Amino acid sequence: MYISKNPELEVQGLVLIYIKEIKAMKVLRYEGAGFMAFLFGNLSVISSHEGQPYLPRRKKIKLFGGFMEKTICKRAATVSFWDSYAKWYKCWMEHNNYHNRIIDVLTTMVEPGWKVLDIGAGNGILSLPLCAIGCDITAIEPSAGMRNLLYENAFSRGIDWIDVDSRRWEDIPTFELKGYDLIMACNSLHLAEMGFKQALEKIFHANPKNVFVITELGTPEIKVKWQYGDYTMLFTKCYETESSLAYHTIDEMTDYWSFIKGRRLRSFEIEGIKSRLVFECDHMWLKDTAHVGMYWWERNI
Repeated sequence: MYISKNPELEVQGLVLIYIKEIKAMKVLRYEGAGFMAFLFGNLSVISSHEGQPYLPRRKKIKLFGGFMEKTICKRAATVSFWDSYAKWYKCWMEHNNYHNRIIDVLTTMVEPGWKVLDIGAGNGILSLPLCAIGCDITAIEPSAGMRNLLYENAFSRGIDWIDVDSRRWEDIPTFELKGYDLIMACNSLHLAEMGFKQALEKIFHANPKNVFVITELGTPEIKVKWQYGDYTMLFTKCYETESSLAYHTIDEMTDYWSFIKGRRLRSFEIEGIKSRLVFECDHMWLKDTAHVGMYWWERNI
């Protein structure tokens, strides 16, 4: 499909409307014909029927005779998993820039003084930059291991005004969620016991002014819609980003994958992983990328 960058043109029955400029990138909105698309660096098209961006599927790291995501899917939905995984999450965070584009969007769109709720805040990677610009943040994080990382990062930044809620998203009554300017969730809604669809709908039922959801793409049950009641999607951005794992030693690598697998690795499994390692910058890397979708809805006033 031919897409014009001229906001005055109609393209195949779509009215192209310039709506916002974020830093050096123009955000363009397409309306009509039963679907919406935005141009935010790259073009991604959201179907109002399917709710999935038209992107190539993420290339999986195939280990142990299956996809790694399937190996930990059920365990990753438990609080106890993240209590134990926190040390590995910290290592992963220290060796990639996975969240940089997300932080750029937040610090551009969010205004100082906003009341913000972060669902599954983890180590505070998104909450703390908003605290730093003067937002009133509540971070929901049920894992004690991940909360410890959040407190550690907050202390290192000199931030002591963040509220932390240790309850799960599904356990918080909706009446406690009123009055937020923004409710956001990054790679957390699909871990809720109620499932991604209901977890997302609960956000809209809380009636915040804005909703921002970030999720990796390719999982069939993760779908989003342009319209949710009084909310209309303001923009979306889908992109590929680095999500590699770095290890300092072979023992560290085998410890990590033994944890993921839930048992000690067999010798042929260790050799299989070692064959994929790349040595760079004094680390052993298992290279991987992720396709990430960012979705921002605004409540119609």
